[in-house]
This record gives sequence, structure tokens and C-alpha cells, in this order.
Amino acid sequence: MRLRAPPPLLLLLALAVPGPAWGAFEVDVWPVEAVVPFGGTLRLNCSTTCLDPSTRGSLETSLTKGQSKNGTGWVAIELVGVTEWESSPLCYFNCGGTKKTTAARISLYRVPEQVILELPPVLEEGKTYPVTCWVSNVAPMRNLTVTLHLGGKVLHTNIQGDPRVGATNITATFNMTAQHGYHGQDVACHTELDLRPHGPLLKNTSAPINLSVYTFPAAPQLRAPHRVEADTEANVSCWASGVFPAVVAQVSLRLGNQSLEVSIATSGDMVTAQATVQFLEPGKQELHCTVSMGPVTRATEGRVDVYRFPAPILELSDPEPLVGTNVTLTCRSPATNPPGVWLQLHEAEQILASGSQPQLQLMVHKGDHGRQFMCDANLTVGGGTVVKRTSAQLTVHSPPELPEASCPSTLTWVEGTQRALHCVATGVPAPAVACSKDGMEQQVGTELQVTRDHAGTYVCHATNALGTQNHNIMVHVEYPPQLDDAGCPPQRTWLEGQQQQLVCVADANPKANVVCSLDGQPYDITQKQGTTRGQAGIYQCRATNTHGSTARNVTVRVEYGPEMDDTSCPQNWTWVEGLEEALTCKAQGNPTPSITCSWNGQHQALEVPQLVTREQNRTYMCIAANHHGNVTRAVSVRVEYKPHMDELSCPSHQTWLEGTELALACKADGQPPAWVQCTQDGTMRTLTGYHNASRNDSGLYSCMATNSHGSAQRAVTVQVDYSPVVLALDVQPSPTVLQGSDFSIHCSAEGSPVPTYSWVLPMAPNLNYSADNSTVMILGAGAHNSGSYVCAVANSYGSHIRNITIQVARGWQYDLTVVAIVVVVVLALVGTGGFIYYLKTTACKKGEYNVRDAENSSEATCLHREPPADGEVYGIQLTQT
Repeated sequence: MRLRAPPPLLLLLALAVPGPAWGAFEVDVWPVEAVVPFGGTLRLNCSTTCLDPSTRGSLETSLTKGQSKNGTGWVAIELVGVTEWESSPLCYFNCGGTKKTTAARISLYRVPEQVILELPPVLEEGKTYPVTCWVSNVAPMRNLTVTLHLGGKVLHTNIQGDPRVGATNITATFNMTAQHGYHGQDVACHTELDLRPHGPLLKNTSAPINLSVYTFPAAPQLRAPHRVEADTEANVSCWASGVFPAVVAQVSLRLGNQSLEVSIATSGDMVTAQATVQFLEPGKQELHCTVSMGPVTRATEGRVDVYRFPAPILELSDPEPLVGTNVTLTCRSPATNPPGVWLQLHEAEQILASGSQPQLQLMVHKGDHGRQFMCDANLTVGGGTVVKRTSAQLTVHSPPELPEASCPSTLTWVEGTQRALHCVATGVPAPAVACSKDGMEQQVGTELQVTRDHAGTYVCHATNALGTQNHNIMVHVEYPPQLDDAGCPPQRTWLEGQQQQLVCVADANPKANVVCSLDGQPYDITQKQGTTRGQAGIYQCRATNTHGSTARNVTVRVEYGPEMDDTSCPQNWTWVEGLEEALTCKAQGNPTPSITCSWNGQHQALEVPQLVTREQNRTYMCIAANHHGNVTRAVSVRVEYKPHMDELSCPSHQTWLEGTELALACKADGQPPAWVQCTQDGTMRTLTGYHNASRNDSGLYSCMATNSHGSAQRAVTVQVDYSPVVLALDVQPSPTVLQGSDFSIHCSAEGSPVPTYSWVLPMAPNLNYSADNSTVMILGAGAHNSGSYVCAVANSYGSHIRNITIQVARGWQYDLTVVAIVVVVVLALVGTGGFIYYLKTTACKKGEYNVRDAENSSEATCLHREPPADGEVYGIQLTQT
């Protein structure tokens, strides 16, 4: 044990606190609680919080002290050879004249010197036995626990809890009831001396005892015969049930004083001993059986009666008499032990005579042959009766006979089976039997395979030493039905409408019943019926008698003249141009008709694919024929094709006249007829039907023709023509022309076709014209260029003119002209509300205009959209005045 040093904190405090006034202090001991083995050694550490470095401490105790060590504020003292079971040493210190103490508590313990288990080694199941655990010289008892362990498990626990001080011997007793499962288990005493938390946990165990548990609930059983005949052997057995463990059971058998050799077997909780015993002498004999299980032995005994009993004797005066003679039967018995046998002469269950020596006389008849007589001897033994029997058979000689029972006059055999000609004669000695058919000897009693040839009459003879007997046998051979071509032909041909009967006769013995069915429905074969096509098919005919049945298929073919309908030969065909099609035409008829189709005397191949063209629009005449007649059918073929448009049906360029009632001329060739729709490119406007043509109708159209076989597309350009009109006369650079300057007049016009230009103007040498004559150019204007300039436009639909007056002015005239223009403008603004302009629109070029409505608009109002009846078009000339 280590010496405990004083806490470092105390040393630091001692150095840090000056002066002689030490104040309050504490005294500490370690360990406070100590557990020491008896006679052992212990070190106690005493320490103080006194700050006086010179203070000293010690230990007050009656125990023997050993070595000690000390230091500032601490002292360690060794206690040796501690034998006081409980003690309380005091640690003390004097500090500044004050003494303080602290007690430690010391307890001693002693480990058990020996643990002994006392228990009987062999136990009987169900009984309770005391089990004792001896624990010697142990202390302290209050910390001791004794447990009984069986097979590693705790069976019982004993906690002492005795407060007594000092070592002592402990006896712990438990009651244990023996159980089946304890057999073969180890039982032991375990001790635990628990000194925690101040000491160790000390364990000890006794030497184990292996338990033997047995069960023997009842005495053994003996099985042996009650009666045994002398000079014979018998089996004897003895068994005990419910024993455990059966393998350790000891079994012995004795006959009287003689020990028997036994064989012992165990099964579960049963032990069995068997022996074979030879019984030599008659009399009563004793059997003994003994079974031992552990310390217990149980026995049983039985008695066997041994007797001597020879078989009785049955005598016949003549064992083989002739029919009609007398016979004497005698029943007697040899000597028996015990005596007192009783005899009976009987036949089957009928007693004929009884007594100590019964007899019987009888006149034998033919029916007595083979009679069995018995002589029974009855002997009473051991409270029961033993019976022995001797029998004898009577043989009676007689002439042959062939009775109906053993040689029947009529035999019925079945073809294909194994049969023998049986003809058994009666008579003693046994007669020899021979049979013949049609003069040929036949085997009697030998099995053979029956055929129809075995049918007929057999003559049989029975012969022995006493005579001969004759007998005829008629053999009938039966056989299952057969359906052959003669009685039930497999192929029949009927003509529709005629009376026919399905004849089907089977070859059979006995006669067979024949039934026929078609498609699972019965068909009457007993009478004629009118033939229909529904009777054609495969009939299942079955013939049945007592020996079996057979089936045969009968095919009935019903013939009839040709027929064609919309299913087999459609009258209307629709083909598509460019595809491969085949003309198909079939006919019903039996035999199958031949079919030919032709057009204008030309034969058309059937079911041969051909490329379809429009020329195949035609009607064929199809004829179906067989040897029962013919029929004709008209077959029409219509060829359909996708739409087609060309220049003839849909011209690519079409010219219209504005204001006329017309429609876009575009048709398509197609079958079925195609639907044609034309859409203006860029506007998606669709033209349908007749309408008044306008300039907005001009443009490129996409025309689409569609039917169920496809579509065709064609581009059509529509041009809408209209009469020309002069839109404006434009003077450049200005309508006011100064002498010597250059100017030009441009005539703007529209019309379709494009109009031509012509001018009426003052003649002068300085005139020049543009290529299309729409502009006249004057270089170096002079007075001779003044005047009226008229522009005229014309095309195939009409003409139009417009003029303007040009005044070539000098210098002062120019100023005057400017003033005049200003005056005119002002007057025009005041008097008329502004200039009137010519309306240049593309929608309204012809007709009369309302000048009044043009005052506040750059467009004129078209009063009459349609041209006048005379076809003349008038323009409105707006001039400067």
C-alpha cells in the first residue's frame, strides 16, 4: 500500500500565509473504510489542513503498528497482523494548541477454507431430497451468498445476512425434487463473499456431483401361454413401461429354478426381455420375471400348464367303396395327460356321433364322393379346452356322366379372347373326355384365341372303367362391330333435291346399333330424305354392341348447279389507274364450276394482276358452268384516277375585262370528279363561282384539284384589262415657263393593256419626245411654244384625253403672271374653298365624278361604277383659269 502525501494545496497555503495565528483546520484519513484479510497489513494516511509547518500527527489504535513516514501536514502508518474483526483507529493533529481527530473503520474477512456438497447420487423421480452445502471458516457471514447450481443454472440461492462477527462454519440446506431432466446433470455449491465497494468479490465452488435420476412407476408385466404341449417350445416375454433411463434396467427370467437366456431391448421408456422356453414334462410350472432400476427391484410371476395330447384316429372300413355299398367310420383317441378326452365325429358343422369312441355306418351314394369327415378330440387343461382334429375323405367309384353344369350344351365366346373348351365329366375313377368338330379332334381344357371359325357343334365323349357318356356342345362366337366398305361405304355423292338415305350396316354379333351424326347433330339413317347442301360433310357413324364399338367417317358430297352472287362474283368493281388489279369471279357449285369472262368476244384472265388503265372501263360477261348447268353474270369495272389539269382544261394565262361577270376557268379531269379551288398568291384569297371582275383579281393563282386518289396543282395568271385614263399632266420644273427656259410635260396614264400616247400641241422645232411618247420636252421655250397641250391615251378598250395650257412669258409678264396666279389662288380659296384635284385611284378610274365632293379630299367619288351603255368613258379636266 502506498503512503499518501499531503495535498499540494496545503503546502502552497503554508508558504503563502505568514504569522503564528493558524486559524481553523481539518484532519483527514485515507482510507476511511478498509476491508483486510484476517492477519493482513494496512497503511493509513493521516493529513491536516493546519498551516503550521511544524505540526505533527499520529495514530491512536490498539492494533500493531509497523513502519511510518511523515511530512509537512501528513503522516503514513502501517498496521500489521490485524486480527481484530472490527476496529476504528484515530488519526490526530495538534495545531496551535488545538487537537483534532478523525476515525477510520477496519473490517476483516476470511475466505472459505472448503465448500462441500452432500447429496445422494441416485434419485428417484418425483421424490424430494435434502441438499447440504458445507462452508467452513468464513467471515463475515453477512456478506456471504450460497447458491446451488444444476447444469450451469442457479437452482436455489441462500443469502446468510448473519450480523455476527468472526469466522464460523456455515451449513446451507436446500430441498430438491428429482426431475426427469436432472439426469446426467452436474450439481455444485457456489459461494460468493461480496466485500464491495471497499473490498473484493471472492468466489468458491464445491466439487460437482453427477446426478442419476430414475423412474420405475409399476411392476413388470409377464406374457406367456397358459397352456403348452409337452416337448414343444414357446416364447415368453417380460416388460416394464414408464421406466427411465430404460437402458440401465436389469431384467431376468426363470422357469422354476432354471435361469433363462434372455434378449433385452429398449424403446423409449420401455424395456423388454424375451426368451424361448422348451417344456419337456407335463404338469404345472412357474415363471418368474425380475426388473431392477437403481436401488429398486420389482418382480412378477406366472404359471404354465404343460400337457401331453396325441392326435385322435379316424378309421374307414373301406376308403374307396362302390356306389351303393356300406361303410363304417370309427373315431378313437390314444392315452392323454391329463386324462378325460371327449371325442366327436362330424361333417363340417354337423355332429354325426360323440362319446369316448363314436362310430357311424352309411350306404354310399354318388353324391358322397369327396365327403370330408372329421374326428375332434377335446381335452380340458388349465381352465381351457384344447382341440385336436383328424380328417378323412370318402372316395366313391361311379360310371361317367356329363352334367350340364360342367359340360354345358351351349357356349358363347367372344372373338379375340382366350377361351378353352370345357367339358368335365363326373365319375370315379375320373373319366377321360375327348371332343371333335366336323370330324376333327379338338383340344379340351386348352386355352386358345377365339376366332369366328370356332363357332359350331362339338361332340364330346367321357369314358372310364365303368362306361362311356356322349354329349353335344354348341359354340357361338360373338364379336364387336365392324364397318367395312360393303356395309358402310366411306364416300357418297348425292344430287341436291333428290331423295337419299344414308345406309350404314355393321357386321357384328350380336347385331350392332348404328348411329350417325353430322357436326355433332344426330342424323336419321332409317329413311330417305330430300337432299340439301347442308347434308354435305363428314358423318361420324358408330356401331355398338355389347362387345364394343367402332366408328367410321362417311363423306357425303352434295352436287348442285353453278351459282354466282355479289360475294363470290361482285357485279361492280372499282379500280385505280396505275395500280395492279385482278378481276376475280368465283361461283358456287359442286363439282366446282368453270368460269370464263369476256368483253367484245375477248377473254379476260381471272385473278391475274394487271396494270390498270382508263381503257379498262368496261362490262364483262362471266359464265360459270358444270355438268349440272350454267349461269351468266354481268361484271362492270370502273377505273378511277387522280385529277389532271392541262392548258385546255385550265389555261395558265387568262385575261378578264373589268366589270364583266365571269369565273376562273379551271377544270380537272379525274374519277371520281375532282374539286378545284384556286387561291391568289400573297393574299390567300379564294375565287369561287361567278363575280364582277375587278383589277384586284389580277395576279398569280394556285389552283388545286383534289379527289380521293390524289391531287394536281396548276399555276394560273389572271390579267384584268380596263380602258385607259389620263391621270395627270405634270409640267417641270414649273407650270410658269419663262422665255428661253427648258420645260417638259409628262402625261401620266393607266390602262390594261398599257395604253399608247399621242399629243396635240403647238408645233415648234424645239420639241422632243420620250421613248414611249408619254413626255414632251421643250428646249429654249419661246412664244411659239405657248398654247394648249393635249395628251391622248388609247388601248383596245377605249381612249382618253387631257389638256393643259402653257403660256411662255417674258420678264414683266412673269411678274404679272405671278401676281395673277396669287390673285387667282386667293379667289379660288375664297370662292370655291380650294382647288379641285383629279382623283387618282386604282379602284375608280371610269364614270362620272362629283366635283363638289372633291373639295376636301384628294380623291374623287365614283358615282357610277359600271360603264355607260354606249361604252364611252369621259374624263374630268381640271384646269387653271
